[in-house]
This record gives sequence, C-alpha cells and structure tokens, in this order.
Amino acid sequence: MCAHRLWPTVQALGRGLITNRNEIIQQGVRAYNVQNFNSGYLGGQGYQQQNVVPGSDSLTWSQRVTHNSRGGFSKVVSRSLHCGNVFFVKEFQDLENEHAHAILRSLPAYSTTTVGKDCPDSSYYQHAMYCSGVDWEKCSAQEVADGFIAMSQLCRHQPMDLEDAQHSSLCGELTKKLTQLSDQQLLMILSSLALWPQTSTSTTPNFLSLWNRLDQVCTQRMKKWDMSQMFLVADHWYALKLSKLSTYNVQMTKILGRRVGSMEPTQLVQYLFYANLSRKLEPFIVMRELEKRLTEVLEHVSIEELGVIAMGFFKTQTFLKSEKLIDAIIDKTQENLEFVSDASLCAILKILRKSVPGTRWKSLHNLLESLKPQLPRLNHMCLLQVALVGNNLLVFHGDVINAIATRFASEVKSLRLKDIERITFALMLYNYIPPDCPDIFVKIAEELRQKERISEINMYPKSFVSCVVYLVNMGIFALDLISAALQPSMLSLLSKNSNYSDMGREVNELDWALELEGPAGYPGYRLDPESRFELTKKYIARVPSRSTRDPTHQEKLILEVQDKLAAMLGGTNFVTITNVLPHVQTPDLVFCTSNEGDPVELPSEYLDLKPAALKYPCPSYGGLQWNAVIIGGRNAFIRNTNHLQGNVQMKKRQLSRLGYHVCVVPHMDYSRKNLRTKLACLERILKEGSTLAIDGRTESALVTLKGQVVQQEEMYG
Repeated sequence: MCAHRLWPTVQALGRGLITNRNEIIQQGVRAYNVQNFNSGYLGGQGYQQQNVVPGSDSLTWSQRVTHNSRGGFSKVVSRSLHCGNVFFVKEFQDLENEHAHAILRSLPAYSTTTVGKDCPDSSYYQHAMYCSGVDWEKCSAQEVADGFIAMSQLCRHQPMDLEDAQHSSLCGELTKKLTQLSDQQLLMILSSLALWPQTSTSTTPNFLSLWNRLDQVCTQRMKKWDMSQMFLVADHWYALKLSKLSTYNVQMTKILGRRVGSMEPTQLVQYLFYANLSRKLEPFIVMRELEKRLTEVLEHVSIEELGVIAMGFFKTQTFLKSEKLIDAIIDKTQENLEFVSDASLCAILKILRKSVPGTRWKSLHNLLESLKPQLPRLNHMCLLQVALVGNNLLVFHGDVINAIATRFASEVKSLRLKDIERITFALMLYNYIPPDCPDIFVKIAEELRQKERISEINMYPKSFVSCVVYLVNMGIFALDLISAALQPSMLSLLSKNSNYSDMGREVNELDWALELEGPAGYPGYRLDPESRFELTKKYIARVPSRSTRDPTHQEKLILEVQDKLAAMLGGTNFVTITNVLPHVQTPDLVFCTSNEGDPVELPSEYLDLKPAALKYPCPSYGGLQWNAVIIGGRNAFIRNTNHLQGNVQMKKRQLSRLGYHVCVVPHMDYSRKNLRTKLACLERILKEGSTLAIDGRTESALVTLKGQVVQQEEMYG
C-alpha cells in the first residue's frame, strides 16, 4: 500500500510507540473540547462519601446542582458529536489488527501470503499521461486494467478523487471487464485500488461498483485457488479495509474452516487472523479438533503468533475448553513474559480470562505472580487486562492490583474513560482499597468531572454511568455525578443504543441506593416512580420454591438452607425467602426473634408486601429483632478467601442500613458436607450475626431432619 493511504494509521501507530494510545486519544479529546465546549461542566470539586475514603474539601451541594449538574451537563449530553471524532476513535480500535498484521509481515513464513507496503510495478506510471480522454469502451480488458493501474500510481504524486466524473468511464469499463482478467491482474487491481485516497464511505458509486464486482469475481474463483493464494487475496481485502464487508472473507473462512485440523502452524495463525476480521468462526468447526491441532503446533509458534491466535478466538467470542491447551498457553506466556509485546499479551490475557476453568485458578494466580515484575514496562491497555484477567474466577492478587491501581491513579488524566470504568469495576469486585493509593476513588470522581471528559462521556455514556454505580457500590456517593447519571438526557442516550439494553439494571440499582443510603436533602435527579417500578419488576430476582422449574445452583442452595433453618427455628412459618432489596439479583432468607432470642412467626403484614417493594422491618411490631441471611454462593467470595466480593458487601451494608441483623452462609464451608456439619456451619454463622438464641437448636434440628428423611424413604419406598 502506498504511503499517503497508510499515513493516518502509521501516524497514529508511530505516536503510539512514542507515548501510548491513551495519550493520543487525550490529545484528540482536548482539541475537540477546545473547539466545541465552554468551561461549564457537570460538577464542582466535592462529593459525599461513606466509610471508605477519607474526606476532602468540597463545594456546597447547592452550588454544584444548580449551576452545573442540572444545567451545564444537560446541554453537553444533548450536543451532537462531529463524525470526525468518531473516525478518530475508530482509528485506535484498528490498532490491534494493525499490530497483528505487522507480526505476520515481520516473519518470513508469511512473506508470500501477506501484502506489504510496496506499490505495484511503478513502470505503469509513465503511461498515466496518455489516459486522459481515452474512450475506454473501445479498449480491451488488458488496456483498461493497465490504464487503471497507471492512474492509481499517479495518485502517489497527484492525489485524485476516485469519484470524480473523469474517472467514471474507466471505473465502469473496468467493472464490466474484470472477469476477463487473469488472477495476477486481479491482484494488481486490488493493490492499485488501495492507492487511491479513501472515499468518504464504502458506498460511493465508483468505489462501490469496483469493490463489489471484485468481491464477486474473487469469490467465484476462490475454489480453484490453493490456501496460499486464498490468504494472499484475503490480505488484499484487508489492505482495502473491506474484510468485514466483503463476501470473499466470509466464504474463505467457511471453506478453510473444514481444514483446520490439518493446517500447518503458520496457516492456522493466518486463518485465525482473518476469522478475527470477520468476527466469526464457522459453527461447523469442531472445536475439539481445532484445540487439539493448536496444542500440537503451539511449540512451533512464537509468543507473538500466539497473540494473533488469541485475538482470533477472543474477537470471534470463541473460548477454549481444553485444559491441556489452556495450561500450555499459560506456560508459554510465562516463559516469554520478558519479550512479549503489550498488544499480544493483551490478547492472550483476554482469552484466558474467558477460558480458564475454576479447576485451574491456581495457574491463573501463578501467572499473576509472574507478571508482577513486568508491570512497570506495560502500557495502560495491558495493565488493565492484567487487572481483569482474574475477574471471572474472582482470583485476586493483592500486590498486582495495588501496583496497577496506584499507577492508574497517578496517570488518571491519560486514561480512557473505559479504562477508568474497568479499573473501578475491578476494585469494586474485589472490594479492595489499594494501600498505596487509598484515595483512588477520590481521584476517579474528580477526573469524571473534568471538562476534557465531556466528549468521551457523550460517546460512551455506559462507561460513565457504570463507573458512578461502582463508586456507589463501594460507598462513595458523588452526588453531582449521580445526578448527572440519572438526568433524562443521559438516560435518553443510554436508551438509544441497543448495546446498552441491560443498563436499566444499573440505573435502577443507582436510584435504589440513593433511597437507602443517600442524604435526606438530595436535590439532584432521580428516576420517576413509575420508571423505577417498571425497571424493578423487569430485573427483580425470581423467588425459588419447591415447584420452581430448572432451579439454578444458587436457588437450590437457598432452598436447602431454608429447610435447615426452618428446622432450627421450629417450622417453615418462621422463615421466608424474599427480595428484601428488590434491586439486588438474589433473594435472601428472613426470620424474626424476640428480644430474648426466641423465634417469632413472621408478621402477615410483612409477608403481604409486594415483591417489588423495599422490605423495611415492620414498625408496628415492637420488640421484634429482624434477621436476614445472605446465601453466599459460588460468586460471593474472593477465590480461596473469606472476603466478600463488592456487590455482596454492598448488599450486606444496605440490609444493615434497613435495620436487619445480617449473617452470610459461606458456600465453601456449607457445601459438600454431611448434615451434622452443615448444621454446625449454620450454628456458627447465626451465633456471629443473628439474634437467635441457638442453644440446643442444632441437635433438635438434626433429629427433625433425619426424621423427615426416614418419612420420605418410607413414602417412596
């Protein structure tokens, strides 16, 4: 490809090597803001906080909400973005593919199946001066092709618009005569088309007719080509940035998908690169065979090629199941940590995060330990993937998260909004305040208020709202940011994007948190009651019963604990399963005792509360102690610890705020135990967190439950 066509990408890549991609985005964002926005923005310097971060100076709430949160930010989010800024952001989304392609180009094994930056044979250029005024309808296919190649090479010195009327005849005749050209001539036409300055869209008339017809001809001839020729033509489509639109790429990955089990290592790498571009692995591909072949060839590919493989899987949302392959990838990554590029390491960590099973959590923790010395050299994107790699399995490495969070806090101004949101999510998930930067949430809240973030918030409102929700989960109530997240213009932005279809859950959670933990005089935006009611009904958790069809593991655990607890309390009328917090995704067990600790039947007034209602202890029943039991299932605790993850910790905090005594049943102590041990586990947690006088109840429950088992055996034979 010629230099002037590559320049936007090369320029971005070059600047990315000098600094990093985050700083480049910031330059664009700042320039955009200077041109388009004044200094008025959504918030002042202060926020309300609870029990996590030390206090700081703040402006009064009235100053913030009247001048900025309701006014300035409302105007901002309703403004349209210049489309140029969207292209600017997309440029960096393509850097991953540019990096993967550069890896292939750098290795001799791919030299004959990939397209370099060299232009086609420049001897055609001298003929360009004779192309003006030619009647192309009277020319042969060879002459038309030579004329197009010559005019394309002229673009290197005299950039021209392909859509100019003077080129329409040439483009039209070339489109008609493509079928008469040889395979080599087709490749030269593809290369030449890439020399023209990019048109405004892929659907401008001359460009569209050319590439559509080229697509048809290449797809028709594909079955006659060997794999190397298929890859070479596919790479020309990549050079034209049409891989996602062309039929050729889709058909090629489909045809070659039946041969993945016998591909050579380099062929497998290149195939997965093009699968990544089409965002699809064909469903008929037998993953078992593909993973088996990858395991066989893994020792023959470099760590950078492994990055290309990993990107192919992750971008097609195809995750690994072979534990043997997963172990081999982790081992190869650990062996090459000193040499692997940031982009390749990012791709590998992404696929590991989605693929490593719970049985291999120690391998993931060992990888994090190995990564610790490498953290200072990694860029922001890679550091973020290191922070996220253990999230799915709740694998936590304190030193690693502390180091990453501390660096992010010190460099917060050069982070993307998405980076800020993701690191806030990781800290919330692990319920972790980094000891080397305990004020990180202060810095995050302050950064979200900066006017330089306006255009990013417009483009990625989900990231902004999610970040505010994660802060609230950690007990940080930045009231101006909450008001901005709940204002109608922001909710309108969220509702217009189909990718944000599940954001109603987070918005609902935010509004309920305000009611439970926010200040009484909060003057900012809230959801209107009807909207909140509808969202609560939509997302409220199912309350399981014995008749529930296909109960989840969590629901089975809740029902089992209910049985045991009912036996300890003296009957099923003493305990119920209910959504105390209607915005939380799992229900809890509730029971009452007297002030002396004796079980008391639940009041009918409480049992009659509507499912979507927030269930305060009934004030009309004095002398009762209200207890809530959280069932800490598989995802409630940080792996291999007794520490609650962030959402469960928030739930416990909010239940206490309502007036409940709260205890948590840890699944790792309760599950896979005999009846006596399970009851002993319940006895321990009830002693620690409830008001129940437990003496003698465990043995009584054991007798009751064993009797029930005998009765069932007699009944069913």
